[in-house]
Amino acid sequence: MHIYVTMADILFVSMGMFIIDEIEYLDGSVLRDVIGGAGTYGAYGARYFLPGDEARRVGWVVDAGSDFPETLRKQLLELNTSMLLREDASRLTTRGWNGYGANEYRAFKYQTPKKRITTEDIIGTELITSRSFHLICAPERCQDLIDGLNAARADQKLPPAIIAWEPVPELCTPEYLDACFSSLPHVDILTPNSAEAAAFFGLEEPTEKAGVEALAQKFFAHMRDDAAVVIRAGADGCVILSKATGMKWLEAYHAPWPERVIDPTGAGNSFVGGMCIGYTLHGRDIVEAALYGNLAAGLAIEQVGVAKPTYPDGSSTVEELWNGTSVFGRMAEYKRRLGL
Repeated sequence: MHIYVTMADILFVSMGMFIIDEIEYLDGSVLRDVIGGAGTYGAYGARYFLPGDEARRVGWVVDAGSDFPETLRKQLLELNTSMLLREDASRLTTRGWNGYGANEYRAFKYQTPKKRITTEDIIGTELITSRSFHLICAPERCQDLIDGLNAARADQKLPPAIIAWEPVPELCTPEYLDACFSSLPHVDILTPNSAEAAAFFGLEEPTEKAGVEALAQKFFAHMRDDAAVVIRAGADGCVILSKATGMKWLEAYHAPWPERVIDPTGAGNSFVGGMCIGYTLHGRDIVEAALYGNLAAGLAIEQVGVAKPTYPDGSSTVEELWNGTSVFGRMAEYKRRLGL
């Protein structure tokens, strides 16, 4: 097991998994060994905003089995993040199959056993000191993870961390609604997408903004006054509900350019990573955080798989570019467009 950490002040840790994806398209073409997983996209979403040595402030866990491709290892290490790389030759890397069909249909199934991330996996490492954590899990497991994180941090005399919870899609059902409500007082940001939010109540995904707003109100009624609900609504962007902001919509980064959207996989996870960085760097300003989230999601969907950083002169000592552009240049343009 190796951990790559040089900076104590970690801002973000994703508790989601690393997965190697196989993607099969409607025409029968297949892409293999594609970097994926909720934890991966969450880490990338945070990493966009932390160049150079600041990249060490992003933490995540990668479980590498006997079949782990060396090309992927090299790509991940070049990110320079605080990555906990756990190598186990006795098992296979978690792999998933993604099947794409007509009308944006997507099917998913695991091809090898999954290895989820637990609090115990990061206790004893610097990752436990992170200021924020991305949880993607079932409602009942959410409370267990938060309790474990808080207990481990209390042992080190650390305050409770910021918790951003992304409910796992397949368990957003009425059966788990009470467990969801029970966890909400312990969550700083609840961030499902609009389909997942509706599914908790046995409803279809809303087609109008008013329906999304009604869902946000149902969840916020069970949250602390200093917490927030941020529902991701695809091409409509996201809606924020907090005591400080009231109900506020932010249009998607790609609203003027839908043709730039290549593959929506990982957009939601990337949103959470970016949102957490904005939230920690800007004094828990949820509007600023959601701007970071929308921009991160925009970068995630401009290609199949994860985006890659490049450097104009081939050296990491200059400003890095993502998808050929400056992230902070994009943010300035995005804010101007929104009048912020």
